[in-house]
Amino acid sequence: MWYSVVLLLLFSASSVIISSLQCYSCRQLITVNYLVTTDTVPSFSDCELVNATQCSITVTWDESINITVIAIDTHNASSMQNVAEDSVVLMALMEAGPYGGTPFFAHNLVFTCITSDKCNDQMNLKQILRSVVIEDRFRQELLPLIQVVDSFDPKSAACFTFNNATDNCPPVDLDDCQRCQISIDKVLSSSQEVCATCHRNSVNVNAVIHSKTFLLNNRTQFSDHVQLDCQLKGCNSIPNLNQIYKASNITFDFARFFEN
Repeated sequence: MWYSVVLLLLFSASSVIISSLQCYSCRQLITVNYLVTTDTVPSFSDCELVNATQCSITVTWDESINITVIAIDTHNASSMQNVAEDSVVLMALMEAGPYGGTPFFAHNLVFTCITSDKCNDQMNLKQILRSVVIEDRFRQELLPLIQVVDSFDPKSAACFTFNNATDNCPPVDLDDCQRCQISIDKVLSSSQEVCATCHRNSVNVNAVIHSKTFLLNNRTQFSDHVQLDCQLKGCNSIPNLNQIYKASNITFDFARFFEN
């Protein structure tokens, strides 16, 4: 599911010790029946201040049913690789489950901060939202790519295979694979790393994903991740990944975020 990708982006580094700070924490998710913007952020009045090592805000805009879910929370585990930075992860997602039904369309934002007390408050979320653009045409242009194939046969699916990634790229498993997969990752100014495979433990959905991670303190884009999980013959191709790039726009305006 989409949340597993977000967690992978956020908690991929080794543990570090960070001094305690005050964070807002809400015991329950904040759910509203509209797509939240900077002008319509709901109240955090039911949240309490607690001590933690990392504050966070997660916003999921479920565009399938036009609701927004907000989680105000804390973390006492590892942060991203650059632990001295506040960060924003933005994602556009489209997925289709294994049993058909209505596809799921969503945008997602994960803000984590460690540099100041109360950094995950309502006003900071408003500042972030005014600085964010997440746009996509996945539903209009790419929906056929995630068509569910009940009789998927990995031996005849002709999945593209390639690997120049420095991190783990799962090996091909033509006995238990359920779908083709391809991803491209670019971190800072490094070259693109491609992992194209058909492996056993792929998530049990067909999906189109585009996400970017931004580091706020030094105003840089940290990473750009595009991924396609699909079941049509030969679908995990570089041209199809390029279509995901063309059909999505994810930006963060640092100047607008930091202006008074």
